[in-house]
Amino acid sequence: MTHPQGAEPGHPEPAPMPSPDPEPPQPIPPEEPIPAPEPPHAEIDAAPVSPAPLSSAPVSAAPVAAAPAAPAASTPADSSLGDDFIDAPPPEVDAWPPPGAFEDEQATAPMPVAPAAHESTQVITPATIGWQAPPPTAPFHAQHEAPGQWQTTPPPHMAWQHSTQPAPIWAGQQPPKRRRRGAVWVSIALAATLVLCGGGATSAYFLLRDADQTGAPDPATAVDRFLTAVYSEQDPTAANNLVCREARNEQKLTNRVRDIKAYSQGYQNAVYRWDAPAVSDNEKDSAKVAVHVTMSTADEKSAEQDLQFTVIRKTGWLVCDVTG
Repeated sequence: MTHPQGAEPGHPEPAPMPSPDPEPPQPIPPEEPIPAPEPPHAEIDAAPVSPAPLSSAPVSAAPVAAAPAAPAASTPADSSLGDDFIDAPPPEVDAWPPPGAFEDEQATAPMPVAPAAHESTQVITPATIGWQAPPPTAPFHAQHEAPGQWQTTPPPHMAWQHSTQPAPIWAGQQPPKRRRRGAVWVSIALAATLVLCGGGATSAYFLLRDADQTGAPDPATAVDRFLTAVYSEQDPTAANNLVCREARNEQKLTNRVRDIKAYSQGYQNAVYRWDAPAVSDNEKDSAKVAVHVTMSTADEKSAEQDLQFTVIRKTGWLVCDVTG
């Protein structure tokens, strides 16, 4: 037993196996050409069919209807379509076996004609379901357009703002409202009260208007107050309050005061003066009073007039008549 040099004793190393020789490269096979498609053959070679052997059985005397000849395989489906048999309609072939081939055969009832099916392009009107918008009640306009600038074409379906809104489902027939007779009677009573109050106020106004005023404490004071209201103050209302009810005429007294005012304006700084009233025929309820009235101006012009007053006593002394 041999050991490799410098190695420990043990099993010997196996002899190395020689590697096989590499296979030579295989040649690439050439590409086979694709054969060109051939047109369908007009004629197909039919295999020869051997005739069937004759049977020794006796032949029945009953005539048998001859079967129609089947179309030859060499006959094209439709001569108008040429050789393109794929798009050609199927050939018309009679039923086999033909009707009447058997003695006990019953006639077949014709099949009922099925109704024509709807085409896929048929337009079906959709059924109306739910609430539909009623016709518009106002012209359409966009919310961003001002009146007079409505140029937007209205949509096929109007918005709810331009349509009559349907009644709500809960809005049924409302029961008639009960008449409140109490409110009617209250209104009548209130109207009657207003009429009575208004009539009473009007009557009181007329009565108080024609009633005598308080008057003056004596005949001379009554005349002096009357002259002051007419000549100095030229106030017809104040003068009218110093006249008794029987002789009171506000319009006539107003016209008299207007004439005195116009007469005074015709002079320069006209001033009226009068002497102390002289009382005569002084009785319990009436008296006569005489007064001398003088008008003087700034340019030393003057005018004089004597007036006679009749005064009576009621709640006080009032003027009832003036002459002069």
